[in-house]
Amino acid sequence: MENAIMNVVDIVYLTDDNAVFYKKGDFPALKLKSAEADGDGYEDKGIVTLRRMFPFDEPYTMISVLDEREEEIGIIRDINEFSSADFLKEELEKIYFMPIIKSIRSMKERFGYSNFKTVTDRGNLEFTVNDIYKSMLKKGAGVIITDVDGNRYAIPDVSALDKKSYRMIELYM
Repeated sequence: MENAIMNVVDIVYLTDDNAVFYKKGDFPALKLKSAEADGDGYEDKGIVTLRRMFPFDEPYTMISVLDEREEEIGIIRDINEFSSADFLKEELEKIYFMPIIKSIRSMKERFGYSNFKTVTDRGNLEFTVNDIYKSMLKKGAGVIITDVDGNRYAIPDVSALDKKSYRMIELYM
């Protein structure tokens, strides 16, 4: 029991000094500085997964790095402290796909579902929401909308929308 508790508090913080991220095929991989490692002093941890601990508030700080068994290798305090920051940000953007809604062309409700036609930073997108009141998360001046498939769409500042778009969404805020 005591060892289990000690493992919980044994956090490894990854830095540019003790970790090297690189691309292995189409995936991010990690080499970790280790006293037991051969040759260059780095142990190859292989392909890793990046997970945001605070995906909405702090997208580039406190990033958990997991191995292929989904066990945590360590935590990145601030991704911008890495020389490979651009590469790591690209990988996070692939995982956390969240288009920004610029305008709402139409929104129609039918049988408890709301069908949106929107213009986003990724082009025109259509999606369906079940129970719009439960599918909208207020976040400061904006909202995050989750569709029936679990995809997320953000409106960073609702008041910045055009009048037509604002009128369509204001009822649900």
